[in-house]
Amino acid sequence: MSSYTALAEVGESLAGVLWQEIQLDPVVNALIDTENKISLKSPADLANDVSVRLSIYLYRVVEDAYTKNQYPAFGNGAQLRKAPLTLDLFYLITPLVGEPRDQQIVLGKVMQVLYDRAILEGSDLVGSLATANEPLRAILNPVTLDETARVWQALELSYRLSVCYVVRVAIVDSTREQYLQPVLERSSTYGEAGP
Repeated sequence: MSSYTALAEVGESLAGVLWQEIQLDPVVNALIDTENKISLKSPADLANDVSVRLSIYLYRVVEDAYTKNQYPAFGNGAQLRKAPLTLDLFYLITPLVGEPRDQQIVLGKVMQVLYDRAILEGSDLVGSLATANEPLRAILNPVTLDETARVWQALELSYRLSVCYVVRVAIVDSTREQYLQPVLERSSTYGEAGP
């Protein structure tokens, strides 16, 4: 069962997976040498923080259209639980290292990791996601330059080298349950229909 904390846990899971792979790569590990250098804050919030080297910023959340009309699930006893809220989470991933070549190296590594480990499951997940046993899929989101520029404009920063990903499907279980009345009696009538 995924909790409302799933939104935060998806970002933490992404950061954890990236850190696992970065620490094994000597070239990128020279640029990002501790997990604390990967942040879920926006690039705007990190403008004056030179210690952070990679931003994984959740900038948009939408309901997943493909899983919107699910049936209610069984809850406790004779309870029927409202179908879970299913979300697509959009991330702006920005390397914050200094030199353009270093930015491209970090971004290349991030894209390689999220390509190789596009499905996050099991030990990749943290918190309620780990116990929910629902895999997440990280997909490169080929947004237009205009849309990316709008995100940077909203952050009130000049455009930086970055890439957008969408993570599907984050599930937030509902806490609403209703009593399911069991069938106690069945009746039928047979006969001819009247004139």
